[in-house]
Amino acid sequence: MGAVAGACAAAGGADARERVPPVAIAPPGSDGGMRLRTRCAGCNLCVAKCPTKVLKAAMLEYGLAGTMMPVMDFARGFCEKGCTVCGEVCPTGAIRRLTKEEKAKTKIGLATLVSGWESKCLASTENHPCALCEKHCVYGAVKVAEEKDKDGKNVRRPTVDASKCVGCGACAHVCPAAIFDIQSPKT
Repeated sequence: MGAVAGACAAAGGADARERVPPVAIAPPGSDGGMRLRTRCAGCNLCVAKCPTKVLKAAMLEYGLAGTMMPVMDFARGFCEKGCTVCGEVCPTGAIRRLTKEEKAKTKIGLATLVSGWESKCLASTENHPCALCEKHCVYGAVKVAEEKDKDGKNVRRPTVDASKCVGCGACAHVCPAAIFDIQSPKT
């Protein structure tokens, strides 16, 4: 048993490579992180070459044994629709090469509205013409529409169409009020 696996087994029983917290969003082409756990060497070429800098080296997002594997961080960037760089530079196949067409259909995660978003969203609270989330969603999944609130007043509210959202994180990255969270497609 390797040193990391041994430490994990001693600390918590099972090998940490089998326990992936649902908050970790793996890069496209890694099959939800399954390929990372079996093939990633932690070289971080994908992190270094990512044009939007959405990838970072994991600390404990995947558990102890997943340290240094790539993980998405939407505060840093978002995953561009036509970008396939991470799969192209991965030397071990942990992130498989995707065509641009495959990448556009690959579900990374799902954008959701955070709890209490109603009191934070500029379009909703101040009837501000913000809508940055809608403008940056190249998949057409995020829309800001006018609705009546409980008092009958017109307000603008963002919505996410889960059938169109791939979890690229563009909405979360550009939102000045931080009302979006990207959830793992497993949750």
